[in-house]
Amino acid sequence: MKNMYLFDSSVDYQSNLEFGVPTDILPLRVYIDDKEYIDKVTISDEQFYEFALNGAKLGTSQPNPEMMKQKIVKYSKEYENVYIVTISQKLSGTYDTISSIIQNERLRNVTLLDSKSGSVKTTYVLYRVISAVENGVKVTQDIVGNFVKESLLVFTVSSLEYLERGGRIGRAKALIGKLLKIKPILSTDDDGYTTSLGMERTHEGCINKMRALTKDFIEKIENPIIIGGFGVASMKQYLDKLLEGFDVHSVARIGPAIAAHVGPEVFGLVVGRGF
Repeated sequence: MKNMYLFDSSVDYQSNLEFGVPTDILPLRVYIDDKEYIDKVTISDEQFYEFALNGAKLGTSQPNPEMMKQKIVKYSKEYENVYIVTISQKLSGTYDTISSIIQNERLRNVTLLDSKSGSVKTTYVLYRVISAVENGVKVTQDIVGNFVKESLLVFTVSSLEYLERGGRIGRAKALIGKLLKIKPILSTDDDGYTTSLGMERTHEGCINKMRALTKDFIEKIENPIIIGGFGVASMKQYLDKLLEGFDVHSVARIGPAIAAHVGPEVFGLVVGRGF
């Protein structure tokens, strides 16, 4: 085979889908009450959500550096080209660690790409990277930047507590949100930071706003594709309402690596130009 594609476990995708090319995962580490688990390997989504709903202390860390080094070096010898797509550099140290590995090992056939996002938007970027490379395009970070601009992530969470804990939203805003029981509508910007698109008091209000944002974005792109995602099972009913009437590519379960930072009660979608 010519190309190998690696990605970290923040990439959330429908379990029965195949990418059609050689792939492998660099699993992040998840901490529950200070005990380490390997994301989606030694802990399942359901186990994680059970811990989260019972108030466990949650955290994450980038994939084990030695494990990443072994995999990347191995695949660089077995394949002509290795492409690695990671969660936003602004949200994790994974990108920087991999960059150091590539430089230290002088791996000239390994291309590292920052998705500038996480979860289903990183999945979207990964699909675009695979499609472009397999069609003969030499994908660079600038090209990935275009993929990012040609897509929109919208999601909401029931509580700002997790985002505030991780430093991704200010304490004052989190407190006001808690007091007023406001639910944020969030995204990631072109630089890879978490950003707010507005706030609503109810899930229904969030759904209406998110649908409007999605429809507006669809008018700007060709052959739109939508990937949905949800956390704890009770959020699936809201995701179904959000996706109603849209042509949906797939629906993913949002895994521990992302849910540890946004909370278990999360749902949303990414919409982008087709691949």
